Amino acid sequence: MRVPNRVSRGRVLTHRIAAMMAAIALLVPAPALGAPAELRIIPEAELRFGTFAVIDRGYRIIGANGSVQSSGVFSISNGDTSPARFTVSYDRGNNGRRRLNLRIQLVLAAAPVINQGGLVAQLSGYQTDLPGASTVQPGQIVEILIPNCTQRVCQTTFNVGARLDIESNAGGGRLEIPIPADVVLISVK
Repeated sequence: MRVPNRVSRGRVLTHRIAAMMAAIALLVPAPALGAPAELRIIPEAELRFGTFAVIDRGYRIIGANGSVQSSGVFSISNGDTSPARFTVSYDRGNNGRRRLNLRIQLVLAAAPVINQGGLVAQLSGYQTDLPGASTVQPGQIVEILIPNCTQRVCQTTFNVGARLDIESNAGGGRLEIPIPADVVLISVK
C-alpha cells in the first residue's frame, strides 16, 4: 500500500486554488478608467450673408437673432442669411454625477481680411446671444457659465452675427470668412 505524500497533496491543492483564482480574475471586469476632461468649441453653422451684389462698396449686418441690415448691398435672393452657431462642450471624462458649475472664457478673434476676385471683405462688430455680451469686439473675453452640470457632457449653444464691409473693384464671387473662436476653462466647482 502506498503512503500519501502530504507535501505533494499540498502543492497540488495550492496549484488548483491558484488556477481557480486566476480564472475568476479573468471573469471580473477591470474598473473603467476615466478619460481626461475635455473642453471644445464646435462650429455648428457658418455665418451666412446671403447672395447679393455690390456696385462699389457697402455693408451687411447679420444679427445674432438672424436680423439683416444692409447699405449699398443689393440682395439677389432671399432666405439665405443666418448667424453662425457654435456649441461649447465640456466632457468631464467619466460618468460621475457630482454637480459641477463651469466658468469658461470665450474669445472671438479678428477674422482675416479677404481679398478675392476683385472683392475686399472684412468682418467686424460681432454680436452674440450670450447673456451680457450682445456686442463683442475681436479679442474681448466673454464669460460663459454652465451651471449644475450633472451629465458626462454638458454644453451650451450660442449664435454669432457680424458686420461685413465689402468693396467691389471688379468681379464677384463666393466669400467664406471663418470666425476664429477659442475657449478656456477657468474653473470647475
